[in-house]
Amino acid sequence: MKLSSLDQLCEVLATPFSSEQLAAISAPLEPGVIVAGAGTGKTTVMAARVVWLVGTGQVGADQVLGLTFTRKAAAELGQRITTALAKAHLADDLDHQGSELVMTYDAFAGRLVRDFGLRLGIEAESQLLSGASRHRLAAQALAQHDNTLVALSRLRHHSVPERILALDAALSSNLVSPDQLRAFSKRADEQFAAAPLYRGKTVKAISDARQAIAERLELLGLVEDYRSLKEERGLVEFADQQAQAVTLATTIPQVGQQLRERFSVVLLDEYQDTSSAQVRLLQSLWSGATPELGRGFPVTAVGDPNQAIYAWRGAAASNISGFPAHFPRIDGSPAHSYSLRINRRSGQRILNLGNALAASLGTGVALQAPADKPPGRIIAGEYNTLAEELAAVAADIAQRGAAGQNWREMAVLTRRNDILAATYQALKDRDIPVEIVGLGGLIHLPEIAPIIDTLRLLVDPLDNAATANQLTGPRWRFGLADMVALSRRAKDIDPDKPSLVDALADPGTGLSEVAQQRAEEFIAELTELRSYLSYPVADLVRAVITHLGIETEQLLIGDLTQVHRFAAACADFPTLGMASDLAGLLAWLQAEEEDGQGLEQALPSDENSVKLLTMHRAKGLEWDTVYLPGLTEGIFPAVGRDGTWVTNPRLLPAPLRGDAPDIVQLGSYDRGGIEDYKAEVKAEAEAAEDRLAYVAATRARQLLVASSHTWAPGLKRPRGASRYYGTAAELADEVNGCEPTAANPEPEAARRAVWPLDPSPRDRAQQASADLVREATQLLASGQDPESWVWRSGVTHSSDQRRIESWDEDIAFLSEQLSRRADRDITLPPGLSATALMDLQADPEAFISRLLRRMPSQPRRSARLGERFHEWVVSRFGAAPAFDELIALPAATDPALERLKAAFEDSQFARMHPLAVEVPFVLRWRGIVLRGRIDAVFPSLDADHDALIVDWKIGSRDPDPLQLAIYRQAWAQAHDLIEHRVATGFHHVLANRFETIEAGPELIDAAVSGLKQ
Repeated sequence: MKLSSLDQLCEVLATPFSSEQLAAISAPLEPGVIVAGAGTGKTTVMAARVVWLVGTGQVGADQVLGLTFTRKAAAELGQRITTALAKAHLADDLDHQGSELVMTYDAFAGRLVRDFGLRLGIEAESQLLSGASRHRLAAQALAQHDNTLVALSRLRHHSVPERILALDAALSSNLVSPDQLRAFSKRADEQFAAAPLYRGKTVKAISDARQAIAERLELLGLVEDYRSLKEERGLVEFADQQAQAVTLATTIPQVGQQLRERFSVVLLDEYQDTSSAQVRLLQSLWSGATPELGRGFPVTAVGDPNQAIYAWRGAAASNISGFPAHFPRIDGSPAHSYSLRINRRSGQRILNLGNALAASLGTGVALQAPADKPPGRIIAGEYNTLAEELAAVAADIAQRGAAGQNWREMAVLTRRNDILAATYQALKDRDIPVEIVGLGGLIHLPEIAPIIDTLRLLVDPLDNAATANQLTGPRWRFGLADMVALSRRAKDIDPDKPSLVDALADPGTGLSEVAQQRAEEFIAELTELRSYLSYPVADLVRAVITHLGIETEQLLIGDLTQVHRFAAACADFPTLGMASDLAGLLAWLQAEEEDGQGLEQALPSDENSVKLLTMHRAKGLEWDTVYLPGLTEGIFPAVGRDGTWVTNPRLLPAPLRGDAPDIVQLGSYDRGGIEDYKAEVKAEAEAAEDRLAYVAATRARQLLVASSHTWAPGLKRPRGASRYYGTAAELADEVNGCEPTAANPEPEAARRAVWPLDPSPRDRAQQASADLVREATQLLASGQDPESWVWRSGVTHSSDQRRIESWDEDIAFLSEQLSRRADRDITLPPGLSATALMDLQADPEAFISRLLRRMPSQPRRSARLGERFHEWVVSRFGAAPAFDELIALPAATDPALERLKAAFEDSQFARMHPLAVEVPFVLRWRGIVLRGRIDAVFPSLDADHDALIVDWKIGSRDPDPLQLAIYRQAWAQAHDLIEHRVATGFHHVLANRFETIEAGPELIDAAVSGLKQ
């Protein structure tokens, strides 16, 4: 179908495009930039432009290339283009699927390297390193570094990998080599050293600047080690491929020539988020010095300078404003600029706030709503404390939910992760379904924080903050006097590097009797957990959760969601079973906590729950109702934590950045120059916060609720509402809250507190229940008649009798409910462990009972013995981490474990080298997902097989061949083997007897068939 007019385009696509949209859609086939404000339909316009160009015969449908940032955005744009072409009956001209012609900037660079890399001797089949893998490898680079780190010695060990990655990324995104940075650092240090003295001494600002240079140079050495590890292992990052692609484009003219012949038009989405390296690549391909080299090629960039919020991850905010000059027309004149102002998402009142927040930027466009759009509403509220503010937010959400609004259509956006966690708790207290999007908010939750503290302590025994957090928490409850005694003891043991862990292991005589006992238990638990350091991180995290009792505690509360989400995220962290893997995980989590850049972009689920996320994560999303709490001075706008390159070694010096002409620079290398530079950088940071405020406000369709608070615990002076709240209050339809008090309602909270922490009523109730169960267990074991029991609670005998009767009533009720299970639909979990499938086949009634009435299982000594034996086997066949070099902790001796060890050493397997031990697997079988872990896989004992799967048996329970059948299929599928080439068997350790088992797939079929019935 051929298009002859814009009216026809509107009719074919069934979209009443505005005049400004039509101007951008029908722009001439030449360079152009579309400045598209928030919610103005940029994706729709890009798809329509493709339809117009194809329908008018200017380009072929398969001659369009689209680039954007995320896989989700690429899939959406590709689908929009394909759908639009189909509507216009132009899909037949599309030789390829639209998604193949729309890709991410990173994928495009990777394809260039793959297609043309051999021309420069670049290995095209390198394995891609991304996400959490980067943190693991950076931690390994730190662990293997040979030189002494003097300047960096002030930092915590787990904070260094993130700094390595930050500097490495900055170098790559700005195309700066290590040698260039080293040369610049030397010159800068000489200039700072020549700064005037004050009374014969170097001023602090100068000494801090030189310290930062020293740290940056040590980090640079670690970056080079990190890059060497990547090269040795055939690994590359997106940033590496980007730099390689730039080299290809700038040194081999045929690369750009072939791409210009292959494509007739290029669409660049979210152009405000591109880095200097990406712009250099795009210019080299499609904007050369002459028309023959690409000048005037039809490149259309789309973006919004007011939404340039990713400068901290390498984006150059000036790129979109510089596009007309970077991509001139054939005659050399600047590319034409188009604007999209009509926002179809939000009411005009909300857009007025967005426009006001962005007014100081002097960029972008002023947003307008269609004339028939409801105006929307803004509600503002100022409160005394953060707790009062979040309580008001929770109350308002509860009221709107009760009135019928879907929970999923409400979101709370915050600037900081700690406020996100506090908001989560406020909503949970009202039983509001809620979802934290991304790990950052999870890290501060009370059930997650102890897990992370324990992990930090395992990787760094000198982390006294993590130790103190644990000791003074509700679990160990060390008092102030005992903490003082521990501190003194730590200084006595090592005055230079005092360690609370050392003091706990050797406390001397200063602790109270209760604290002495708890110290022994704490060290014993730490000793137990360190045995997992040779395991994959996921298993280590699981062990910590189990030992801390967090999962059981959350099960009693009835909400395991957040613990499971955290464990699942850690399970995705790639590991090699090395101590440095844990350091990498902690660096990954710290990156997520600080910048939200530790993970891939998280997206809200479709569950009907209120969404909690940071403002950075909210870009591109929208809800009917949006809450913006914490519009308070010092919170939002945030006080710049990164500082400047003069003081922060992880930052690339501004003169070396690709956007150096567009950002402020240090004027002179002395104290006055540093102070002036800090002020100018602060102004830049405030502009970045303004852009973030604009993004946050324009997420709301119908209602925006903005709030602030005045006091934080311990402050002498009020914080006061920020200018963002002031702007919202001026434009609000309704202002709530209260007048702040003149004095802080919590003036001493920062210095005085109840210590140890007083358990909450829920904690006390749980402890009392646990004590009663323990006492009842002892009485039952003694053979006493329950009716004769007199409880220590002090109640009368008649009350005791009534309590027992109530228990009988509960038991009868539960028995009745379980007896009805045959009439109920039982929903099985989406996946089962191999053990669960065996249990289900062996005793379906018992399995379904446990499924209907989930209760924490009492720990069994035999199970723990099995765990410790498996831990020992892993450490025996692999290199255990050198944790003992960091701290010496007493290891408990278990006679039963020692007998198992001795028996194993007499077996044939002690003299063999396994192919793998403790191998996790996922097996999809007849629509069922089975999970598990294979104990060990050895080379085959005969020529008829390629591998031998062995399962260790240490108890008297009869082994189930179904277990080996599952293991056999999992190993065969994972290694592309014929199942008959995989042998299986049980090894009874104490008896030193190996039992060969022929476990065929019919065993799994039978179990799965029974499961489906």
